[in-house]
Amino acid sequence: MSIISPVTAATATPEQARIADILYGARGSVPFSGPYSYYLHDPQLTDKANALGDYLRSGGNLDRRHASLAIAVTVRHWNASYAWTVHSQNAIKFGLGEAFVEGVRARKRPAVFADPSDESVYDYVMNLLAARAIPEALEKRTVAAIGEVGVVDIVAIVGFYTMIGLGCLAFDPQLPPGAPRLPE
Repeated sequence: MSIISPVTAATATPEQARIADILYGARGSVPFSGPYSYYLHDPQLTDKANALGDYLRSGGNLDRRHASLAIAVTVRHWNASYAWTVHSQNAIKFGLGEAFVEGVRARKRPAVFADPSDESVYDYVMNLLAARAIPEALEKRTVAAIGEVGVVDIVAIVGFYTMIGLGCLAFDPQLPPGAPRLPE
């Protein structure tokens, strides 16, 4: 548990409260929850991060399925239980399916991909996170599947959700009621 307390409705400065209204209102989520409740200590950072997060979460130049896939794999890599509770459900909502999500949760390669482009995105994200390198053949396959701009957005998603994942690890935000912690 972090010694840094989350910003709450009772402790928020007017600027923190203004940013929280924008942040949580856009997501329809519980105000002052998750890693953002800690990032709110720096409202300017949170405001800018929120704008980037909104862009990336909505897909940017990707379809929502590919964005959700990259997000789910990234937050699982960091064992970010709070972020997983939200983004694993989005992965299902945007067409990846429960079997895919269960495979990612179990840290196992999903047995089936609905589309070859999903497999390219999955492999790209896994290589970026685990090997910290992208083989040329994988890069070519992923560019062919989602385009150069799509690959740029995948890298940005991995970077942004690494920040969210690290926030979950450092601050250990309270999970929503009934949400289990991810196994190591």
